[in-house]
Amino acid sequence: MKLSQLLAAAGADCPREADISALTCDAREVIPGALFAALPGSRADGRDFIPQALARGAAAVICAPPLPEGVNSAAFEDPRAAFARMAAQFYGHPARDLTLIAITGTKGKTTTAHMLREIFSAAGYKTGMIGTLGSYIGRAPLADVSQAAPNTTPEPAALHRTLRQMADAGCSHVVMEVSSQAMKLRRVEGVAFDAALFLNLTPDHIGGAEHADFNEYRACKAALFRQCRLALGNADDPSWPVMAQQVPASAPVLTFGFGWGADVRGLAAGPDPDRPFAVRLETAGAAPYHIPLPGRFNAQNALAAVALGRTLGLDDGAIRAGLAHTSVPGRAQRYPAPAPFSVFIDYAHNGDSLRSLLSALAECRPRRILLVFGAGGDRPKLRRTDMGRAAAQGADYAILTEDNPRSEGTEDICADIERAIAGAIPTEVIPDRAAAIVRALELAEPGDAVVLAGKGHEGYIEKNGVRRPFSEWAVLDGYFRGREQPAG
Repeated sequence: MKLSQLLAAAGADCPREADISALTCDAREVIPGALFAALPGSRADGRDFIPQALARGAAAVICAPPLPEGVNSAAFEDPRAAFARMAAQFYGHPARDLTLIAITGTKGKTTTAHMLREIFSAAGYKTGMIGTLGSYIGRAPLADVSQAAPNTTPEPAALHRTLRQMADAGCSHVVMEVSSQAMKLRRVEGVAFDAALFLNLTPDHIGGAEHADFNEYRACKAALFRQCRLALGNADDPSWPVMAQQVPASAPVLTFGFGWGADVRGLAAGPDPDRPFAVRLETAGAAPYHIPLPGRFNAQNALAAVALGRTLGLDDGAIRAGLAHTSVPGRAQRYPAPAPFSVFIDYAHNGDSLRSLLSALAECRPRRILLVFGAGGDRPKLRRTDMGRAAAQGADYAILTEDNPRSEGTEDICADIERAIAGAIPTEVIPDRAAAIVRALELAEPGDAVVLAGKGHEGYIEKNGVRRPFSEWAVLDGYFRGREQPAG
């Protein structure tokens, strides 16, 4: 594509015409003829990598002012927004060919996205999904999913390239998680969403390179609703009015919730009496829905999916079938343990998520909950201490171990968590995560629930800038295979 066409999409004139072969904001990905977006970052400035991009054959550069000398470049006051619009132009505006559903909220985005994917698929629509666990067409991943996606919402070039793949593959619908960071960093600039769904908002992602405070976090979430043609929000959440204020006057606004006044109202949610570790959702005007995941919070996610499905006119049979077949890797995922106890893998990596998970499992009345968890390093210490308090309230035994320590020491992180638990439950520290898992399994007795929290779908442990492969599922497989070996 011609450089002039790309710059015109962002409202700029072309300094010198060039043929552009690719777009990227990562100098390591530059190929001959590429346009390099030198974007400002929290840890580094993209301008510092312009020489590297040029050495690799970049044909043009965009950046914030001032322009670098002797380079075919254009400057923008907001280069991130410009890059997003150029990416849409480069890939032929694929979002315009798709029914695009955005999901935002602190908790539940991934689970709700999986529910909606299953619902749309059951309704006969070929559906794409983009989010924390990667990108999928139907249930088929577009890339290796053993590693977590770099971002919940991809950078613009990757996002529009993925949307183009989905449109070309015949997808009619795409369900997409949109994070607060995506809004802050303008990754979906210029994208019009056919529907935007708000789940909830609690303090998280605050501090460091994320958000300065809760007000900024909430404002970034709310900005999504300026870009939607239909808004659907959780009437039970106090932040929903802030979101609703941003919706264009032309867009319908509807709500779901368990309280009076919601357009789609949940009547009750609780453990499914006919299915272990599952939840049943009752709504006005329909038979109960059965969701093979535990906990009221998953019933809330399901209510959001039901509300959107009904609002879009989907058949209730498709909604019911989709929910009944929802399974989410690393989200209250039950391992098929050949043992008289249950084992769950979950991504809960903050206090609220861990508290919700443990409460959901407690509703199913296990004999004891044995919890294996740690906390990520280089993150606000409030997160790990809040996880410790959640463990103290909801578990019967805790084994503290490594998560993603990054540049911190695992023992130091565990010590912070242990202080927060403050002796409320028996606790031990085993820094090696595989050994910690085995210890929990050895302690488990009939009727217990062993919970591995914090890693979920992640297939690695990150320490000192290196990600080494690590699979909790593989540790469990190895343990139970070993127990099946005959003696001697």
